[in-house]
Amino acid sequence: MKISVVIPNFNDLRIKRSFDSLFAQSYKNFEVIVADGGSTDERLLKIYESHKIDVLIHERDEGIFDALNKGIDKASGDIIFLMGSDDYLADKDVFSDVVQRFQAKNLLQGVCIGCEFVNAKGEVIRSWRPNKVSSSRIKWGILPPHFSLFLKRGVYQSVGKFNFKESNNIACDIFWMLDMGIALPELLIDVLKEHYLVMQYGGASTGSFRAVWMQFLFSFRYSFKRRMHLPVWFVFSPIRTFSKIFQFRFFK
Repeated sequence: MKISVVIPNFNDLRIKRSFDSLFAQSYKNFEVIVADGGSTDERLLKIYESHKIDVLIHERDEGIFDALNKGIDKASGDIIFLMGSDDYLADKDVFSDVVQRFQAKNLLQGVCIGCEFVNAKGEVIRSWRPNKVSSSRIKWGILPPHFSLFLKRGVYQSVGKFNFKESNNIACDIFWMLDMGIALPELLIDVLKEHYLVMQYGGASTGSFRAVWMQFLFSFRYSFKRRMHLPVWFVFSPIRTFSKIFQFRFFK
């Protein structure tokens, strides 16, 4: 099975760390697709030249979700894995174990790994380990970080693209996963707790309380627009928002 790794980027030199973790994987049947929004940093261009990038899209885009859409369109793998340019895999056997799980279960549509959120010093400030991922949990707002998911190509074909224009690039991954839960009521996703993705904290959806609160507002409005039943759309956003509080490491 082939894995397509899609990485959006714009002038972020930390992508080298992402590349290093990818090319260190013991499983080698994967392609790397970089959707670059028109970076001008010559140091970054040299990083691109020094790594085996299968597809490089270098053009202006309308933000991270537009870039992801472009990368997904170019993907040729059986499995699609979205990865931030400041993220990296914690060990070399992630791809190998993910593929083994897919091969063991033919009907499997996805595999989810854990996440460690770190600050600029590399200190872990928030941990997330999946217990279960299902359509019903997603529709109640209990959903994983999108970048922790390895999904079959057919899932993206069923759900469609990120609708970034409707939400002004805020919480598009949340809305996409909500649509996934609706479109695929029998969604089958396994979890691999022994592996995790390291994510640098401070992105568009995790960088501040205001960012989390904006997620709440947009999610509430979106779930109402989707005309979900009262118990679902009422609790979807609060659970998603406030569950994050208990993932933080307040004490060392």
